[in-house]
Amino acid sequence: MKWLAFLVLLGCAQVTSLNLRKHQFGILPTKIIWFQVAGFELEQLSMLRFQKSGETKTSFEQSICLGSTWNYNFYQLRNDAESTFLSQITGKKNISQSCVDSEHKPIWSYIRDNGYQTGILENGPGKEQSLSSLNQCGEKGLVFLSYLYFWIRSTPPKDAQTFHYSEGVPARANQLLYDRTCADTHCTSTLQENFHSVYQKLRRSSGRNLLIIRDFSYLAALEKKDFSRAREILMDLERTYADALKLSRESNDFLVLLTTGESKFVDMPDQGKSWYDYDKGSKNVQVKRTKLTNLVLANGSRAENFCGLYDDSQVFDRILSGPKEQGLELKIINPFKK
Repeated sequence: MKWLAFLVLLGCAQVTSLNLRKHQFGILPTKIIWFQVAGFELEQLSMLRFQKSGETKTSFEQSICLGSTWNYNFYQLRNDAESTFLSQITGKKNISQSCVDSEHKPIWSYIRDNGYQTGILENGPGKEQSLSSLNQCGEKGLVFLSYLYFWIRSTPPKDAQTFHYSEGVPARANQLLYDRTCADTHCTSTLQENFHSVYQKLRRSSGRNLLIIRDFSYLAALEKKDFSRAREILMDLERTYADALKLSRESNDFLVLLTTGESKFVDMPDQGKSWYDYDKGSKNVQVKRTKLTNLVLANGSRAENFCGLYDDSQVFDRILSGPKEQGLELKIINPFKK
């Protein structure tokens, strides 16, 4: 009987921590801030860590769960970032980089009927990297992008509608707005400033919301071996991620998620003179081919779903899936669907 009592007590015990941090399991996220960062890989945090004094950690390191995803689909190994990000938001492996992709159903289409408003904030996308390129795909492309609030940090095309973070940022569904502080490859505003403006607007539109921040500027700097610029972008991303984590502490139904695509291996230097050369932007530092895996960081509601190794397309499922009830048996359902 003593052993039976011990087993019953053991079976009823609840785990309330993850990665040595206090954590509640199985909470439905009603506020989701999702970073998709092209080119980023964990070791690149050394660009920030070695600029800090002592053992101060970056905000990325405060994430409660770390995972990896396989960077391939039905068509190729080592996908580019735009293919990976599409796979993550649609849950599909058959991304072909054509208008056929607009036939897939994105995550915002699943959650809209449950009161979720979705915003997209893109940072430095190329013409084909931006989700707005799907506007060229006729009616299916328009359906894919429907009901979105959409802001882009890149040079505004002629006659484009614009916004400025210091003003009342417009937020109307199916309207594409460009940051008018951007010209050529540089914006006088920061991603952090834009994040605060657009997210406050999104929050006021609905208590249930999803903001996807898609960054391609960091990858562009890495490929040019402009490490000074890459560090600036990474610092801006880190500050923005820190602000998202701060927001997530307001309630237990926030999910802060970071996924990467086209993660690059950067041959970081050793100690001494090589680091000095690196800081000057030495061309001797090698940016090697895209890795076979991408990085995932998660914090807050349902962060436990993102630990481990899985496919890029399964990020979608791990946002939508959760336990029906807390107990000895967990049945996975999609609580967003009616």
